[in-house]
Amino acid sequence: MSTPKGMTCRNFTLACRDQILLYHNAEHIIMQLRHQVPTEENILNPSFKVAVELSPIEAIALASELLTIAAPRILAISTKTVAVELNTARRADALEAP
Repeated sequence: MSTPKGMTCRNFTLACRDQILLYHNAEHIIMQLRHQVPTEENILNPSFKVAVELSPIEAIALASELLTIAAPRILAISTKTVAVELNTARRADALEAP
């Protein structure tokens, strides 16, 4: 797929292989969602591509909502990671103690 003339594209490929593409220039902000499923993998699950144009206020509101939703989850993941790392370090210290 090519980027529309005069626009910049930022492509986010998600873990599930779907894509979110953000196209923008001085006048427009467009968000496109793509879900592609090969027919041989699942004939009943349709592929699709849909785009919406966002005003700057809508783009900021969407970004704000995503940050509000994601931040506590990132904090929880980071807390679990630190706890695992601390626990692993304690076990390593215990193994090294005479």
